[in-house]
Amino acid sequence: DRYTLEMIQKKQTYTLSYFSDEYKDKALFLGNQSGRDSKKMQEVKLLSIQTPSGNISFEEARLIIERKLIQITTPDPGDFYAQEAREYIKETYKDPNEYRKYVFGEITGVWVKK
Repeated sequence: DRYTLEMIQKKQTYTLSYFSDEYKDKALFLGNQSGRDSKKMQEVKLLSIQTPSGNISFEEARLIIERKLIQITTPDPGDFYAQEAREYIKETYKDPNEYRKYVFGEITGVWVKK
């Protein structure tokens, strides 16, 4: 149900961007706002950059991991070995139709800010 998932499926690549604590509020804002319904990138005032292969990340990120899409799957509580994880899935998503998709990818690039 996430706009991000649609974009990952379309492009079949994505980046994971990790920020230092000073950007925590901005990162949380990005995670809580839909890009489908807002101009969140303009509102958060982070500088977007492109990876050599054309994916988008942020100049302020301390770590960027670029990935090629391998699999999208829906979790089943029975797939988890830790009891806490099974309980978390059952409690968080009362209806299996609400389960979030899990995205797996092959790492194709890593950049660390010095």
